[in-house]
Amino acid sequence: MILEVILVEKVPHLTASFNGQMLPYVRCVVARKFNTEIRSAARVIGVEDFPQNVGDEIRLKVLRTTTDRKTATVYFDCSIESPAQ
Repeated sequence: MILEVILVEKVPHLTASFNGQMLPYVRCVVARKFNTEIRSAARVIGVEDFPQNVGDEIRLKVLRTTTDRKTATVYFDCSIESPAQ
């Protein structure tokens, strides 16, 4: 699944264990491009940072989706796709 979103928050230069490997990632809050009221938490895995800034449009390829049932929050683990057109 591809998400076309607007970057709301960005925290670069983080690391965590993914499938037993320590990998860099960027923690983000993103808003849906066509309905900015819908926001989600995302981790862009495999990069320390990317050139887009808060307010820019980005495309994310969803690798895994996790739902916190207590808070009804959806989290996406993603990779960054080519810039939105």
